[in-house]
Amino acid sequence: MKPAPAFVEFPAAGQDWSDFVERYAADRLDSARSHLDAIAAGRSEDAMAAWIDADIAITHTHQLMESLSEVHPDRAVRALCTELQQHTQRFRTARDGDPALYGAMAAAIADAPLDGDDSRARDLILEDFRLAGAHLDGESRARLAEVDDELSTAATEFSENIREAVGRVRVSPDSLAGLPDDYVAAHPVGDDGLVEITTDYPDMGPFLDMSRDAAAREALMRADYQRAYPANDEVLGRLLRLRDEKARLLGFDGWPDYATARMMIADGDAIESFLTSIEGAARAAGEADAAMLLERKRRDDPSAPSLLISDSRYYIETLKTERFGVDAHEVRRYLEYSRVRDGILDLTAELFGVTFSPVPDATSWHPDVEVYDVVDGDHTIGRILLDMHPRSGKYGHMACFPLVTGIGGRHLPEAALVCNFPRGRMTFDDLETYLHEFGHLLHVVFSGTVRHPRLAGLSEQGEWDFVEAPSQLLEEWAWTHQVLSRFAKDDDGVPIPAELVDALRASRDLGAGLMTCRQLVYAQLSYRLHRDVPADLASASAAIERELDVRTPLEGTHQYASFGHLTTYSACYYTYQWSLSIAKDLFTGFDAGDLLDPGRAQRYRQTVLAPGGSRPAAELVEDFLGRPFSTRAYEDWLASLASSR
Repeated sequence: MKPAPAFVEFPAAGQDWSDFVERYAADRLDSARSHLDAIAAGRSEDAMAAWIDADIAITHTHQLMESLSEVHPDRAVRALCTELQQHTQRFRTARDGDPALYGAMAAAIADAPLDGDDSRARDLILEDFRLAGAHLDGESRARLAEVDDELSTAATEFSENIREAVGRVRVSPDSLAGLPDDYVAAHPVGDDGLVEITTDYPDMGPFLDMSRDAAAREALMRADYQRAYPANDEVLGRLLRLRDEKARLLGFDGWPDYATARMMIADGDAIESFLTSIEGAARAAGEADAAMLLERKRRDDPSAPSLLISDSRYYIETLKTERFGVDAHEVRRYLEYSRVRDGILDLTAELFGVTFSPVPDATSWHPDVEVYDVVDGDHTIGRILLDMHPRSGKYGHMACFPLVTGIGGRHLPEAALVCNFPRGRMTFDDLETYLHEFGHLLHVVFSGTVRHPRLAGLSEQGEWDFVEAPSQLLEEWAWTHQVLSRFAKDDDGVPIPAELVDALRASRDLGAGLMTCRQLVYAQLSYRLHRDVPADLASASAAIERELDVRTPLEGTHQYASFGHLTTYSACYYTYQWSLSIAKDLFTGFDAGDLLDPGRAQRYRQTVLAPGGSRPAAELVEDFLGRPFSTRAYEDWLASLASSR
């Protein structure tokens, strides 16, 4: 085997991280500045090559600073990385809005004979200049620069407020009735005779699923829905106004039209049309789900007037047990974290023809982080880092963070999974989420041979409404005994029974109509807040929730204040539903009866994942399926939800 290439060399424990990140950013941005100055002055013999060099330096700086700002255990280092991330974003924004650089690049590459990736990249680079206002007059560009700087600050504030906000409730020990012994043991009674439950995932998820105490579940969800409020109310209002102003400066009718300029979907009106069609298909199933859950709730509380948002997870799990024999406690017995981790690594290695080789001596930002090189035959093709358990100051959700975009022949891809799973037993939802995020990871690694950072699989400037499809597709592998029996085993090594997996699969769509309606709340919140820019965010958000959710909301809460996707997805959270329709279509290209077939998986790797953004996503899907993309599979699934109630 060839020696592994160099990856990012993180400081060892006790070394100066501040100096490392400052040098990392300064060296790369100095290099980028030199290349861009040469292009603008006409001194570059190959403008495209110089642009690529500069773009690599900017992209890698932004990626690493963004990642470390979310995960480093030292708050001062996180703050420094946030500052450097903002500086890098300002650098990139200034580059894309520079009229002289735009003119020089357009003159150098507009009519140049380019092939393959370079041809597509040229068109996108010139579009990026226009979307950044390089074509505007001087006064407009000056105001746009001010807006972009303020936007960067507001987005960072919004994310930091969420990251630093953890909700807590103190409840009676009796509220743990229904939860497994290991969860109870991890939550001892305090001196006040109460138990503390936080809004961190390993605390909140099992509690909402299993606690029999309705009042405690409601209190915990209220604490979660109030995170980052009121601070983020003002920040979000500022963010929305600035985005609207930016879009109008660039000639768009509002932010949704600007935000979709690089997407598969056409414009803001198309978002509205798509979401309306999904609501029409899902509403009947959602209302039937809500009625079913309320009926079950009234068996416990005959006087219950309605189904609260904080009730649904518990009663979905309850009905899964009663109707299908799915006992969440029993399922957890087979889902110990380390076995799940190893099982997913082994599964994806076999499917996609690679090996995950541990790198025990690799340094990183925290001792929890596990590092693996991805090896294909005799070649190392990337590196993954798994930062999978919660800690203070760490990113509070689940995500894949590219650290280094792979560039063919120059840089191998590096990416981190940043999650908040328990160290012991996991829920089935945890397992599905693990597979989801691992789908993103594979996309980063396998698209690491493109020539342009702009064309990477998880490029911030790519077709972002496609990016969830590969991760949603990989969730399908959670639902068969053929797959689960490989690693879902109890402490004696006994695999999860086929009957239990059959029950899980039979119960899979229970509540799916209701949860689709909830996803529409998020999607319309994302879209309408940006379309309307309301002065009263609380009232506008509450109205959307009342209109689209089929449950009774928790009055007086402000979940939008901790809706972190409003920074990254802005007006485009519709993408989760859009990409789900693509994932359902992609799955028709696999044999549902044999999900361990490596032939289909590796063809999918080559046709859909490896090209990244070097071709339009619709073409990649067509290459794999042998026909154009269709929403038929998704529409059939939604129709089946309503007909099965």
